[in-house]
Amino acid sequence: MTGNEHKFDRPCVVVMGGSFNPPTIAHLRLMLAAVEAVGAQKGIFVPSNDAYVRKKMKRQHLERETIPEQLRLEMLEVMCGEDSRLTAEPCEYGRDERAKTYETMETIQEKYPHALIYFVAGGDKLKVMSRWHRKEEFLEKFRILVVKREDSSPEAIIDKIPFLNQHRDAFALLKEPVGLEGISSSKVRDLLRRGDEKGKTLVHPGVWRLLLEDGRLETGITSFRGDYHFLSNFYESPLEYEGLRYQNAEAAFQAQKCTDDGEKAEFCSLAANKAKRLGRQVKLREDWEEVKTGLMLQIVRAKFAQNPELADELLRTGDRKLIEGNTWHDVFWGMDLNTGQGENHLGRILMQVREEMREEKAGEKRQEK
Repeated sequence: MTGNEHKFDRPCVVVMGGSFNPPTIAHLRLMLAAVEAVGAQKGIFVPSNDAYVRKKMKRQHLERETIPEQLRLEMLEVMCGEDSRLTAEPCEYGRDERAKTYETMETIQEKYPHALIYFVAGGDKLKVMSRWHRKEEFLEKFRILVVKREDSSPEAIIDKIPFLNQHRDAFALLKEPVGLEGISSSKVRDLLRRGDEKGKTLVHPGVWRLLLEDGRLETGITSFRGDYHFLSNFYESPLEYEGLRYQNAEAAFQAQKCTDDGEKAEFCSLAANKAKRLGRQVKLREDWEEVKTGLMLQIVRAKFAQNPELADELLRTGDRKLIEGNTWHDVFWGMDLNTGQGENHLGRILMQVREEMREEKAGEKRQEK
């Protein structure tokens, strides 16, 4: 096993595989570090095919965030464009399953027959390498450039596992560049999902441009807090509904779980959090699941009709998509920001009420004329 300062007389090529969904500056900086470490003539990104990436994302319930393989390839090509040593090779495309790393490396070797081929692998891959396809041939023919993070010890893993120790000359260490902590494709997707433009600091400018062109940045309002707290049912905005006056829309909604007016009245003076807590304790009306969405629509209408200043704020959101983003896994009324999943019924109701108010104002203007 060698350190990252070792370079060979024969030409070297570095290969980095992955989903690159999307590619980040961490991928780029790691590849550049690998190329420099072994004095490689080429650094080749090999993106996984659509079948594998979709399957991987589906396991995380994030299938809709799969970036098509041709777009991922274009992103890699843009990222490589500034350095002639870097390129992207879609040799795993067109397959129905996850490509075998050995076959991928063979394809690269055919293109660079006289080169020593390095494969970049995280230290976590060492523990499963004994299960790799054609592992003996792989380590005899190619080299592994193991990424060494500050909190990891790939040397200890190689010493401990007999198969790896037997082929220790096939491994070289690559110290992870400083400043890559927290940079990942999943982090970029999370920021895109939240409509947070901080994601552009984690990718190449050309990659960010392609993400925007593909509509990957959620431009809607995904949090009913801060400036948009008025969209939340927890916002203190008194309203009257069916003869009772409540302090907020949440209390009005929770009260409708009851059929007795006396029980409903108990919600009138409650803050939103207390109303929600009480709503979990009452006996639900039998038709609750059938009527709850319609009741929410009526209450939201009442909230904005009776609070003109809030109605103006709602109209000022324009055509922006309203998403009740949350981290407490409410996928009926909102969207789980951790997964991007959710039916967003509250957001849809707010957009419906906004459109109704817009049409009403347009009608009033026509009458004035």
